[in-house]
Amino acid sequence: MKKTLWSFDFTIITIGTIISAIGGVAMSFALSLVVFDETASTMLTGLFTACSFLPSVLIPLLAAPYVDTHNRKKIIVYLDYFSGLCYFVFFLLIQRYAFQYVTYMCFSLLVNSISAIYSLAYNSLYPDLIPKGFAQKGYSISSLIYPSITAIFTPIASILYTQFGIAYIVLGEGVLLWIAASLEHCIRFQEKREQVQVFSFKQYKENILEGLQYIKKEKGIRSIYEYMAVTNGAAEGLNLMSMAHFQSSDILTTTMYAGLTTAEMLGRICGACFHYVVKIPNHLRYRIAVMVYGGYELLDMILLFIAYPLMLVNRFIAGFLGINSLNIREASTQNYIPAAMRARVSAFFNVIVTMFLIGGKLVAGALGEWISYPYVAAGFAFLAFCSVLMLIVRNKKYIAPIYNQKLS
Repeated sequence: MKKTLWSFDFTIITIGTIISAIGGVAMSFALSLVVFDETASTMLTGLFTACSFLPSVLIPLLAAPYVDTHNRKKIIVYLDYFSGLCYFVFFLLIQRYAFQYVTYMCFSLLVNSISAIYSLAYNSLYPDLIPKGFAQKGYSISSLIYPSITAIFTPIASILYTQFGIAYIVLGEGVLLWIAASLEHCIRFQEKREQVQVFSFKQYKENILEGLQYIKKEKGIRSIYEYMAVTNGAAEGLNLMSMAHFQSSDILTTTMYAGLTTAEMLGRICGACFHYVVKIPNHLRYRIAVMVYGGYELLDMILLFIAYPLMLVNRFIAGFLGINSLNIREASTQNYIPAAMRARVSAFFNVIVTMFLIGGKLVAGALGEWISYPYVAAGFAFLAFCSVLMLIVRNKKYIAPIYNQKLS
């Protein structure tokens, strides 16, 4: 029988991811808008988003040893069902009561706590559902999902939000999460490691220390994720300034802002298709990644200084470049890190990345109260460009072997 990427399990996880992504994209778009529209403050909006990241700082380190030693399929299924239930309850609350900043904050903390654990289990399980020999194509499909959904459903979400508010988007997300959970329940993959263990603080401590020792000796992996922390933090600052720039303008509109996101996602779709069809030679992967990283940050620097049609072109190119760097990084790092260590490594770096995300939102929100939005955005992009030089180029001898490895 001819080997194919589209095994039963890979097909199921892909369909489930698509379904849950539809609601997730709509919710992410609507939540940032409703808080800014109700408060008219970049500081409060930045604080809201920053606080929503807190679970990603506190929870991954606590949950990673559990995820690494228990059935990951059951974890993602149960959490999707529970998360859907939370959305149903929140829908009833916002139907009955007017906007309350604290209520929205508490809901965001709850669902992001669930998401923090879910992401560990999902990202650890996903490589095992890709048939051997199809790592690059598998991650190309994975990276194609969210750009495609974002390109299609962000404009729809903007229309729903403008016409009906956030309530029915919340209800739809709950329904979609339950559908996704029902599909994920059908995954046939059987865990080969010992999953069920009696909890002990001694074993927990040993698991944490084992993960720390791995990170300490792997400077290449450490440098890659340090760069991701800086660039993601800068991106959060840029995104907040872009949203505020559009929402505060007499000319630019919410729909135009959604169009900007759609343009970037269309670029990501084209980039993912390119990566699916064209196999990048192993020896060129590091060099291409460095050029893409630098080019992306330069595009971010000029984004809010150019006319809207050029913004669309800018975001399309950035999307094309960004998805190729993501594919190279994810396929390389996940193939390099041992399966039994993935959740713990991911947890440690999720904490670092999230701290930078929180910092990016808070600093951008504060600066946005006093400095013009485009200049704040450009400053964050310049910081990210410097991190390419300091962390990726400077540590080439450690990173290049990871990026240029032969993928399984």
